[in-house]
Amino acid sequence: MTYQSDVNRTTRGVVREAVGIFDSAEALQRAVDELSLAGFERSDLSLMANDQTIESQLGHVPRTVDEAKHDPDVPRQSYVAPEELGNAQGVAIGFPAYVGAIIATGAVVATGGTAVAAAMAAAAAGVGGGAVGSALSQWLGDKRNEPLRQHLDKGGILLWVNLSNGSLEGKAKEILARHAARPVEVHEVPQAAGD
Repeated sequence: MTYQSDVNRTTRGVVREAVGIFDSAEALQRAVDELSLAGFERSDLSLMANDQTIESQLGHVPRTVDEAKHDPDVPRQSYVAPEELGNAQGVAIGFPAYVGAIIATGAVVATGGTAVAAAMAAAAAGVGGGAVGSALSQWLGDKRNEPLRQHLDKGGILLWVNLSNGSLEGKAKEILARHAARPVEVHEVPQAAGD
């Protein structure tokens, strides 16, 4: 299927993509893991952006994923793996705790406090910093998961797989079919001159 845009824009060719629709984040993750093992790069994978981004760029939000799956104008975002989010969450929790402990220890030592007082201050500040970090970690998780929840409300999570490496097309369709909730589709969409 070739998408014909109603918008008059300059194109520099077409992009061939496979489109999978998933009924859970877990099914999506299994497909992404297999695609990665099969030779696809993370840059070959994209998801539909969150509703706020779509609204700001298109002026409306598709009601269903079926309205969006073949539309090249629907904003996309890169796939972020849970392990990448886990790394960011670890930093979010650890860094405020570390900084708080160092500052508290320095303050106690600078005012002539004992080593025991410095250790107690460091522990208290570390706990407080860890609480701040934990809240930040939760916020990061919510930022990743909110678009997925929005997509599920529209009928599933869309994953586009760039098929520029034609030798991997069959493998991509096979992997997506194994995990997707609906039949996998392949289409060609215009590539804007700026892409």
